[in-house]
Order: sequence, then C-alpha cells, then structure tokens
Amino acid sequence: MNNEIKIYRNSAKTRNLLLSSGAICIVLAVVFMYGLGLFDDVFKAKVAVGTGAVLLIMLILVIKSLINLKDKSAIFELNENSATGKTAPLPRAIGAVAWKDVTAIEKHKIGGDTLVVVYLKNAEFYKNRLSKMYWNMAYDKQSQELQVTYSASEIDMTIDELLDLFLSYWKQSAE
Repeated sequence: MNNEIKIYRNSAKTRNLLLSSGAICIVLAVVFMYGLGLFDDVFKAKVAVGTGAVLLIMLILVIKSLINLKDKSAIFELNENSATGKTAPLPRAIGAVAWKDVTAIEKHKIGGDTLVVVYLKNAEFYKNRLSKMYWNMAYDKQSQELQVTYSASEIDMTIDELLDLFLSYWKQSAE
C-alpha cells in the first residue's frame, strides 16, 4: 500500500451538486415570494420567515461551495499516521485526525447522504480546534468520543470505496 494518497474533487459531481442546490434555492425563493404575498396579496408570515431562513442558509452554502471550487488542493489526504478531509465544515475545522485516536469507522445514512463516520477517542486533544457549535455537534457525551463525518459526494469514488480506504489505512497504522 502507498504511504500517502491524495483524492481530488470530481468537477462533474460537484457541478451536479451545485445544480441541484441551485434548483432547491429557486424553489425556496418561489415559496418565499408566495409567503410575502406576491402572487395573491396575502402575507403569510410563517411561510415567509421559515422559507426565508432556509433560503438564506442554502444560499450561503452554495456561495461557499462556489468559492471552494477554486481550491485545487486534495479533498482527502490519507497517510500512515493521519487522515484529513475537506468534505464539510466539521472535518475541515478538525484537520488531521490521528489513526491512533480512531476507535471505529462505520458507514451511516444521515439525511439524504451516506457518510463515513470516524469515532475518535482523546476528544480533549481536538477540542481546541473546534468552535463550540462544532464541538456540540461532534461530541458524544455518553461515549466521550468525537464523531467526524466524511462524504464521497464530491470525489470520483463511492462511499463504500471511501470506507474501505479509511479502514485499510486505519488497519495499516495499527500494525
């Protein structure tokens, strides 16, 4: 096995994600305008506020994704000591994850995507890398482990291939 592997963005997959996100934004914008009463002159506050908030969040995510398209660095970097991923804000913030801290690697369906979940012991070591919001999202108080999720949605690889790659590097580091 190679000592290090770098996986780069698949521009076709990223383009498809951006197009579907853009389509969702258009639908949200139409519903927002409906809530404002542009079609029937009746203001619907709950609809306008709810869809406006979701639309704003979606637009921010789409704009961030467009900005990230210029980044030509590797989405994933795996070596015998650590793994780094940039598929979401949490893995980007946590940075390199040491294989010695990994307790388990699994595949989970979360929302509309299937993700590779990496469980980390030694959570205090990673705490200063994360904002309070990310810490609360990733830290499981019962097991006292961090749960970091990685997606294969922007790379030229299936989630099962990504899971196998993570597992092989983890097992290799234990030898």
